[in-house]
Amino acid sequence: MISVNKALYLSAFSIFSLAFVKGQNKVPFGVVKAEEGYANVRVHKDNYRKIVDKIRMRKGDVFVYVKPAPGETEWIWIKYPEKQDDDKPFVRYETLDKEGMVNKERIAFVDQLPAYTPSKSKNGRSLIFTDNSDPKIPTAQRSKVVIDVYPSNAGYRKKEKDSEGKLLTIDKVKPWGIGNDLPEGMTEIKSIRLQQPGRGSVFVREAIKNMFQPTMDFNNIGVTSLDNDNIFLYMINGSGNIDIPLYGRSKREE
Repeated sequence: MISVNKALYLSAFSIFSLAFVKGQNKVPFGVVKAEEGYANVRVHKDNYRKIVDKIRMRKGDVFVYVKPAPGETEWIWIKYPEKQDDDKPFVRYETLDKEGMVNKERIAFVDQLPAYTPSKSKNGRSLIFTDNSDPKIPTAQRSKVVIDVYPSNAGYRKKEKDSEGKLLTIDKVKPWGIGNDLPEGMTEIKSIRLQQPGRGSVFVREAIKNMFQPTMDFNNIGVTSLDNDNIFLYMINGSGNIDIPLYGRSKREE
């Protein structure tokens, strides 16, 4: 009998404030779709298209689309975070430190992948996304992503502000989705769960801590997948300057 370790990846990407480039996708996050599991990131042709890095889907790496690569038709310009070498149950990125161009044939935009069907729980506090791509699979055995949203108790937590009154942290973690004041009736994400027959994955609390005022509008949130092992959640709140928190993989080894 052969035992195979199989990694199940659930990645969540959130945009709480983003100025989109004219003509670009609604959701600019991309993933590698190449069978080899990676895509080379190169510099501009003036530097002989030197390979500067590889983004590897199996490591949970993500990137953000910026614009078409200058002078190119088959390449796009991207930004992506510095990779972390340590093996953690989740990786939380807050900055986009690296950039280059990647071939369009080797990537896919998250919101253009096959989508899960959205619904809400009876109490309206949970968003449920179900994989209905194969009608032959019984409903109870279909993959689901469940996002639990509840009233927040952040008003009772320890807050840190700078000398100008800017809210820096709540319980030593940077908040997302709010300004310097806590709005009345504020909500936050309590859990994100992936349910599949015989297996599942849960985002650890530290990965989603202080994600406030999540959208409940299905026009601004969605779940898509490359396959049963690579599933992506995206959400959009607000508008304005670029300020993008990236939440990388939450995985479970089988």
